[in-house]
Amino acid sequence: MANVKTQGIHRPPVLRWLVFQTFMVVLIALAFWVRGNVAAYSALVGGFIFVLPNAYFARKAFRHAGARSAKQIVSSFYQGEAGKLILSAVFFTMAFKWIQPLDVAALFLTFAIMLVINWLTPLLASGRPQRR
Repeated sequence: MANVKTQGIHRPPVLRWLVFQTFMVVLIALAFWVRGNVAAYSALVGGFIFVLPNAYFARKAFRHAGARSAKQIVSSFYQGEAGKLILSAVFFTMAFKWIQPLDVAALFLTFAIMLVINWLTPLLASGRPQRR
């Protein structure tokens, strides 16, 4: 019998991705610091409005594994995505209501940058090329 390695489905390195995204939020906030303190903390808030709900989604979505848990996995993804959307809306509301002064452009631009970084995180944070 030949020495054949079977490769199972591995969970993505979610914690590493969240740490990478948090690091990127801090870098973006430092870049906004050139425009002033308000822009810097507004960028920080905008980044964390993205990262915190994303962490909730990751916790919810990746808590089950295996083919026997397929229904639970699908349900967890839906619950995680719903919770992520609700948390994002709540955090935006809190930011606009309680944080004054607020640089709205820095807040939304950082949130938008984090959306793009989220798509690229598996490539940027993995340290090695992804196999297909």
